[in-house]
Amino acid sequence: MEEQKHLEKYKCIIQAGYIVISQEPSLLCSVCGSGVIVAVWDGKNKTGGLAHCLYPKPKWRERATNYHASVALPLLLKKMKNISDIGEFKVHLFGGGNKEKSIEKRANKTIQEIKKILKKLNIPVVSEDTGGIFGRKIIFNTSSGEILILKTEKIRKNDWTQENLN
Repeated sequence: MEEQKHLEKYKCIIQAGYIVISQEPSLLCSVCGSGVIVAVWDGKNKTGGLAHCLYPKPKWRERATNYHASVALPLLLKKMKNISDIGEFKVHLFGGGNKEKSIEKRANKTIQEIKKILKKLNIPVVSEDTGGIFGRKIIFNTSSGEILILKTEKIRKNDWTQENLN
């Protein structure tokens, strides 16, 4: 019960293009359609982080940002490595849902870019829920490593806000 009260203080909604790491027990929440959410957990240190990416990597002459998996994932892993041992990381992938063929290609490329980076660093993906036509709503408990996934066809800007999570 005490942990539940503590977690109530540390709810965080992660939008696309953002990276969040928490050393405190926290509930990291996000909603994605065609974007991809990478959750990294270190069970030894009870530390977790999320990156929410929309694109695989920047196109030629395009500015690189955290919206790109090639930027966001290495940054997330670097920040996690500063407080944890990379050998303890458990990585989960979610998202890449799409209803249109034009979005499906981009979503699949983003997923493949993430897997390529992780393979290069020898970090396994322990669970994956990607593709299909549904979006996902995610709640990641950084204390326990538990992740709740809700699949939905209805993705809106106000799906999960701080107000309606309380």
